[in-house]
Amino acid sequence: MVFSSVQFIFFFLPIALAVYFAAPWPLRNAVLLVASLIFYTWGAGELVSLLLVSIVGNFFFGHAIGRAREAGNLRKRNVLLAIDIIGNLALLGYYKYANFAVSQIDGLFDALGMGRLHWSSVALPIGISFFTFHGLSYCVDVGRGRCSPLRNIVDFGLYMTLFPQLVAGPIIRYHEIAEQFQHRTVGVVDLSEGASRFMWGLAKKVIIADAVAEVANGAFGLPAGSRSFTAAWVGVLAYTIQIYFDFSGYSDMAIGLARMFGFRFPENFNRPYSAYSVTDFWRRWHITLSNWFRDYLYIPLGGNIGQGPRTYVNLLIVFFATGLWHGANWTFIIWGLYHGAIMLIERVKGWRYLESPGSRGSTGRSPSCWWRSVG
Repeated sequence: MVFSSVQFIFFFLPIALAVYFAAPWPLRNAVLLVASLIFYTWGAGELVSLLLVSIVGNFFFGHAIGRAREAGNLRKRNVLLAIDIIGNLALLGYYKYANFAVSQIDGLFDALGMGRLHWSSVALPIGISFFTFHGLSYCVDVGRGRCSPLRNIVDFGLYMTLFPQLVAGPIIRYHEIAEQFQHRTVGVVDLSEGASRFMWGLAKKVIIADAVAEVANGAFGLPAGSRSFTAAWVGVLAYTIQIYFDFSGYSDMAIGLARMFGFRFPENFNRPYSAYSVTDFWRRWHITLSNWFRDYLYIPLGGNIGQGPRTYVNLLIVFFATGLWHGANWTFIIWGLYHGAIMLIERVKGWRYLESPGSRGSTGRSPSCWWRSVG
C-alpha cells in the first residue's frame, strides 16, 4: 500500500483518523501503532516479523544501555552499544546486501572457473533502511545521554513504525520528537495544514513524477544504438525531474500525514536544484539523511578535526556509505564516491560557495555546512 493508492486515500487513512480521534488520549499511541503495523503488513506480509524483532531488540538494548550509563559503567554501556550496532547492521546487511555480495562472489568464481555458491535470494523488507537507522540512532542517543530510554514499548514501537515515515522517510531521530509522544495536540489548523501538505505531495508524485517517468522510461528503453543525442538528454532531464518530485512528494505526504495526527516532522528538502555547489546540494537534499550520517558516522570518525587528509578520508567514507545506503549496486557506490570526490575538490579549491570572502554578508561568515563546521 502506497500513499497515492486508492486503498490508502479512501479507506486506510479515513478509518485510521476516525479511530484515532474516537479513542481516548491514553490509547491513541496504541491505535497508531496498530494502524502502522497493519500498514506495514499490507506491503511486507510475513516480513513484519523482522520489524517486530527490531522493535523488541532495540527497546531492551536501549533499556540496558541506559541503565549502564546511569550507573556510570561506561565499559558495559560501550559493550552493549557495540552489540546493538553490530546486530542492527548485520540485520540490514543480510537482507539488503547479501544478494549483492553473493553475486559478486559468483562473478569472481566464474572468472576463476569455480562453481557458484548455493544461494536462495533474500527478499528485501520494505523500509528496512529507515527502521534500522531509527533503532540505531535511538540506542546511540541513549548511550550518549541525549535522551532517556523509553519505559513503554508501545511508545517505542510507535516511534519505530509510525506509518507516515516508515517506508520512505524522512529519517526521524527519537530526540527530535520525544516530547510529542506524551504531549501533542491536534486542532483544525493541524488537520487542514496537514491535509494541504499531503495533497501537495500527492500532486508532486502523481501529476509530475509519474508523468515524466513515462518520458524517462521511454528514452532509456530505446536500444542503445538507436538512442539519439536528443533522446538521451530528454531521458536524463525527465529522470532528474522524476526523482526529485517523487521523493520530495513522498516527504511532503509524510510530513502532512504526521501533522494530521499531531506530530511535527523535520523538513527533508530545501530547493536542492537551486544549490550553488555539490556541498550546498547535500545541505538541501534528503536533509534528515545528511544529518544522520553527520551525527552517527562523520563526527565519530573525527569530522573536520585535523583537517587535511583525515577530513577527506572521512568524507569519502560517509559518501561511500551514502551510496551503499541508497542501494546494493555498484552504480550507487560509484554515485556516492563521485559526489564525495566532487566535495573534496570543492573543499581544496574553495568552490563550495559562490560568494567571494568579502561578500558573505554583514557577519563576514559563510553559510554553515556540517562538513565544514564540525570540529
